[in-house]
Amino acid sequence: MSEGRNEGSIPVFDFTQLLQSEGLDEHSLRTTREVPVENNVIPTGVKHRDHPVVHLLKKVDVGSTIFCIIIPLFSLFKLILSKPEYNADLLKLLVCYWFLSEVSLIAGYHRFFTHSSYQCHIAIQFIMAVLGASCGFGSILDFTSQHMVHHRHIDTERDPHSQHVYGWLFSLWGHRFFRGNRKSVRAVAKCRETLVSTARATYDSHTSQAIRSASYPLLLWQDANCLQLWILTNILFPFAISKYFLELPPWNCIFYLGFVRMSIVQQQWLLVSSFCHWKKFALAGQPFDDSKSAINLNLGWIADILTFGEANHNFHHEFPGDFRNGTGTFTIDPAKWVIYTLEWLNLAKNLHMVTTEQIEKCLVQQQQKMIDEETAKLKWGIPIERLPRMTSLQFVKLAEEEYVNNKKAYVAIEGIVHDVTPFIYDHPGGVTLVETSIGKDATQAFNGAVYRHSNAARNLLATMRVAIIMDQSSNIQRSSWEQNSIANATRGNNADGQDVVRNRKHATLTRRNHYAAGAA
Repeated sequence: MSEGRNEGSIPVFDFTQLLQSEGLDEHSLRTTREVPVENNVIPTGVKHRDHPVVHLLKKVDVGSTIFCIIIPLFSLFKLILSKPEYNADLLKLLVCYWFLSEVSLIAGYHRFFTHSSYQCHIAIQFIMAVLGASCGFGSILDFTSQHMVHHRHIDTERDPHSQHVYGWLFSLWGHRFFRGNRKSVRAVAKCRETLVSTARATYDSHTSQAIRSASYPLLLWQDANCLQLWILTNILFPFAISKYFLELPPWNCIFYLGFVRMSIVQQQWLLVSSFCHWKKFALAGQPFDDSKSAINLNLGWIADILTFGEANHNFHHEFPGDFRNGTGTFTIDPAKWVIYTLEWLNLAKNLHMVTTEQIEKCLVQQQQKMIDEETAKLKWGIPIERLPRMTSLQFVKLAEEEYVNNKKAYVAIEGIVHDVTPFIYDHPGGVTLVETSIGKDATQAFNGAVYRHSNAARNLLATMRVAIIMDQSSNIQRSSWEQNSIANATRGNNADGQDVVRNRKHATLTRRNHYAAGAA
């Protein structure tokens, strides 16, 4: 309890203790590490500017370029230029190794280590950490810190692969070739420090549990030995397979089991980073929220296969903690099935699943937003509260004079004056019915005594409002246009400030039926 705090008040969350880790304190988290210049001292206020070419070369991420650009391109050109020899055993092993690598990346790197969607056994964590390193995306800390910044700062300059800012080519491959801008780099570094500190705090309180959140020692060990693990899984393991199991040239196994497999895994993940943020894509869907660029790639099972079950990206960005990638029971989501299997084998627990109610809330909110955007484009007539007011005598006099002098037809319905002149000759009931109601109250005739008009007719009538009759049965006015119009929670406005009226909620709709003998 801090000094000076009133007794009974809520203690303030001291986040600096959580962020402190080995070699990190509050000062080091807020300041950048600078190397002192001994010989070449740059005068204060003078900025050293590199040549544009030198500046561009400094932006190149050498490690990521080798693993994610050069090796995949080399594999692609080799497959094109030299026809691969068919080997059934090698193909089967390639598919199995590819599947395990994908699961380690999606269910491991992504859903477990990044989003903590579930807890799993330490042995499973170790396997996913080793196989995940074979994918060429760096260590768990590298991947998780970048991906968390992507979620936190989506569609901004801090997003490491923002398609909204830099375009689809950068989000697909460019961010693997160049490091991000300073804002992005600082955000990733900050997020990495937070992840390390959080993992350490979690580990200190759950050291005795076999099934737990991400292991802090495992994260540090995998980060320190990521390159060695990559060599082990992409070169040494295929070499051992060729020597002791398949009796194939070592280079064939290294190429297919190492380079080709890694390239396929990478491209599937990079498709998610690019195409699943392409809002202008013809088949893009945003059923949960369209304020961000994340979309559902609506290509059915084709999209699920291409992205290894990550096609419902709009769902993922709305519910990142869910261990699934969508609400469909039978959608192709291999990572979800593997996590279910681990739970069945008592190797995973605490699977986080968003409730159906929360999902439906977001669906309804997004649908209402889309409806409101469409209704804002339509004309709904002058809002009732903005109409000028007149007495019943003024209405009768105005209607008579305007019809005689200007052939204008003014009719009162539910205490609201309507200028029906533009529609007088288009009225399905004939011109006579309109002319005989000029200067009169046509409420009963409009609501059933002659014909009970449709919702479309009421929408049209709403655009003809011109005034309100003040002294005509104020009680009726309250029970009709005040209660049956869009009031309080059921009222909205379009861009012009006009009332947006829901179906059967019109001011001219009364709850009483005015039937007459022989009415149509």
